[in-house]
Amino acid sequence: MPAQPQEKRAAARVCWHKEALRGLKRFAGKCVVKAAGRVANNGRARWDRSLANAIMPRKMLRSESAEACFANAMLNFARPVLLRCAAPVLLLCSAACVTLAQNAADGSATADSSFQAHAQSATAARDAGRFDDALREYQAALKSDPQRQEGWWNLGTLLYEHDQYADAVPAFQALVQLAPQASPAWIFLGLCEFETKDYAHALEHLSRGETLGGVDDAEIARVAKYHLGLLLIRAADFDRANFTLRELASAGGSSPQIKFALGLALLRVPLLPSEIDPSKEALILDAGAIAELIVAGDSAATLTPFRVAIAKYPDAPHLHRAFAEALARDGKPGEAHAQFAREAEISSPDTETRILQWYGTNSPAHRAGTETVDGHALFNEAMQDYSAQQFPQAIVALKTWLQTNANSGTGWAVLGLSEFALRDYDNALIHLQRGQQLGLSGGPESVALAKYRLAILLNHEAQFSAAQGVLMSAAAPEPLAKQIQFALGMALLHRSEFPEEVPASQRALVESAGEIAELLRGSKYDAAFARIEEVLKKYPAAPFVRYTYGTALASLSQFDEAAKQFRDELALSPSSELPYLGLASLELKRHRAADALQPAQRAVRLAPRNATAHYLLGRSYLETGKVGEGIAELQQASAISPGSPEVHFSLAKAYAKAGQPAKAEEERATFAQLNALAEQQRGRQGNQSYGAHDAGEGGISGIGVPGDRPQ
Repeated sequence: MPAQPQEKRAAARVCWHKEALRGLKRFAGKCVVKAAGRVANNGRARWDRSLANAIMPRKMLRSESAEACFANAMLNFARPVLLRCAAPVLLLCSAACVTLAQNAADGSATADSSFQAHAQSATAARDAGRFDDALREYQAALKSDPQRQEGWWNLGTLLYEHDQYADAVPAFQALVQLAPQASPAWIFLGLCEFETKDYAHALEHLSRGETLGGVDDAEIARVAKYHLGLLLIRAADFDRANFTLRELASAGGSSPQIKFALGLALLRVPLLPSEIDPSKEALILDAGAIAELIVAGDSAATLTPFRVAIAKYPDAPHLHRAFAEALARDGKPGEAHAQFAREAEISSPDTETRILQWYGTNSPAHRAGTETVDGHALFNEAMQDYSAQQFPQAIVALKTWLQTNANSGTGWAVLGLSEFALRDYDNALIHLQRGQQLGLSGGPESVALAKYRLAILLNHEAQFSAAQGVLMSAAAPEPLAKQIQFALGMALLHRSEFPEEVPASQRALVESAGEIAELLRGSKYDAAFARIEEVLKKYPAAPFVRYTYGTALASLSQFDEAAKQFRDELALSPSSELPYLGLASLELKRHRAADALQPAQRAVRLAPRNATAHYLLGRSYLETGKVGEGIAELQQASAISPGSPEVHFSLAKAYAKAGQPAKAEEERATFAQLNALAEQQRGRQGNQSYGAHDAGEGGISGIGVPGDRPQ
């Protein structure tokens, strides 16, 4: 979801004003730091983190803290205090603080007064959302005093937050001339240049910003490192790119964007993600997953996924080379030699040209026959090909059309449906998900078909809760309605086959499970429970029916009955973390945190990448007085599932108990934003009250998890 202007502005303020605070702490005496701290604490003490993945420049963190208000607080409330305490020392501060010393030294009261008047008007207009007025006032302020670094920073970030990157570049260029050691200025200059496709300068300036110390804010640092990694890949500097991206993945957990970049580096593809042929995205994500194992230090575990990838993509350039290197590390020189030899066959004679043709969107084969066709005609041609079941032709046309219409959810969905028809399931999943995220349009049956195909692919990848969520909003006439219900039954039972692969002897069970899912979707609990009892009598060994029963009972506060169902599920599914999560959740709901510890610990051991497991264990530790252990587990949960409101609310409580009020306030603000977003989503999708904890996705669901947040 695109960041709003105030989010980007707050992110920018954190960088520059943290630079100011860092300068004070480094060079000023204790009296100055205390004065600055008092002033900052009188400002608004709120800063929020990003909603999820915060890895693209338009998805910056929501943040506004004491530090974020530091310069404004000093300018508006505390200039006399600070200058009286330490005017001589401030002359030694970092570039971000030099403006304060300049004000005292230049003696130009008129210029300063004019600048301040325009700057204050600009800030008021900015806060009120009046972009044109704010822009005019900032420009007037700089006209009265073009040496004011704060003015250039505010102008640049105003333009940045409104996506006017080309206009922001000169402002940041002026700023780095005035403050050449200010790393945040170089970082934002590089990010703007990246958006304007000035990649050579973006690489130069992001590199300089990192060399000068980067930025203090963790999320903006991730944004900068990610884009630096992409630019290094584009420049074919794969060793530096690998180092940068692996450092990023190790420090803050991975994300789909980082995984994709790691895949590009592993395969030595000197292209940006936007330049990749969509039909190669699944291969690159597979390579990225292998690279993540290497980052985790588990090189031996890469051999099996390498073999799977080579079986799927035997002619992919640099895949055999990467496999050979893994084999050599694992002490298998004979196999490594064979893979190096195969790579030599694939890559010669012109390796670079072959790589660009194989992976890129601008290859001659990809452009053939489409360069002179206008976009509207090309899309219509693709739809006609799809309707006539000419799927290869539809794919060729859609790939070209999507290069200039990348925000079309319908375009990506039709591409995914075409790939599904050709059994290219990996890419179909990627593109159907993208279409769902961007929004589908068309007739109700067409939209329902796209959701159904996406759901069965999610089931196939063991992402059962995600499949349920997609199917919950899918409504269609017969016969598609029956197929959707069958897919719901497969998700409830955690079956990862395709529907046609379910044996005839088990189809009645899946159909019954689908009926139960439909009843629960409609909150028809009495009918659903009666149907569950019937199914359990007929199929006593059916897995996850009792788990579903327990989760639904828990949602109705029937805790004793729910606990019995979870324990019964343990006997049927001893290797699943789900019944343990259910038991831990119940005990926390009943305020018996000590009893929640054991099942929560077991869930973490069974599913170490499950955010819900870490969340429940963190809650259990926190409520039994083990605050440090609780914070560690909750931080793990946040790294895995950064968009969970529950995790951030619990972290706020944990930091408050640990005597860290600034972090507590930060987490409370993040919770407020994420909770509002979650409420909007629940309003659109309705109550989804079963199958809440899914090991395959490792995320947090609000249902079945103890309600550790205000209502």
